[in-house]
Amino acid sequence: MFLIIITLSILSLSLLLGFCYSYILMYTNWFKNAKIRKKQLEPALSRKEFGKRVPLIIFNLVALYLLSIVGLYLGQGLFAMNGTTLAIAIVHFAVILFIDDFAFYWIHRIMHENKFLHQKIHSVHHSTAQSFPLDFIYAHPVEWLLGYAGAFLSVILIASFSPVNVYAFWVWCAFRSIHELDIHSGVKSNWSKHIPLLAKAEEHDKHHLKSKGNYASALTLWDRVLGTKL
Repeated sequence: MFLIIITLSILSLSLLLGFCYSYILMYTNWFKNAKIRKKQLEPALSRKEFGKRVPLIIFNLVALYLLSIVGLYLGQGLFAMNGTTLAIAIVHFAVILFIDDFAFYWIHRIMHENKFLHQKIHSVHHSTAQSFPLDFIYAHPVEWLLGYAGAFLSVILIASFSPVNVYAFWVWCAFRSIHELDIHSGVKSNWSKHIPLLAKAEEHDKHHLKSKGNYASALTLWDRVLGTKL
């Protein structure tokens, strides 16, 4: 039960941060000079557009919470809080990060290269005229849930050798959520630009602008290796 409570608390705090960040971008000019795109919608129009996204965002969040509760309850035996070193925790974090991002890369790329999947599913995420941090949740439910397939696979893989370090998993949960808020904010990168191979908001914005390339979410590694880096 402790695993579920902490994991959902991390998720909830990240979403609260995303809501506050989105609110600031919609109702203030604090980041006006840091916007990636100089041409922006009028504040009233941007708030109206974001309001239309809220029902789907809420639906996806409810689905995520429910599946997380069920999945963590059934898979709590795969995790361990004690008996591992810092080095092992770092390795587990890296494995989850790399596998999750590799899976996301291919799911995202296929969504673009397959016309049916792009028109019926992925076009939902690309339908926004102006990006806000919480837009990473604004996606077709099928795509939203598939986006976590890599994390599931990485946990299963690690657990086949040894229990997953729960602290590594929690750090990954926080990192993934905060980074998604950053790259969907429409604001120039600040902290992420100092970390090698970490994807930046500018790169994800370029993906939305051209509707191709830069398919990975967390890292630029896969796009560089597979020739889809813009």
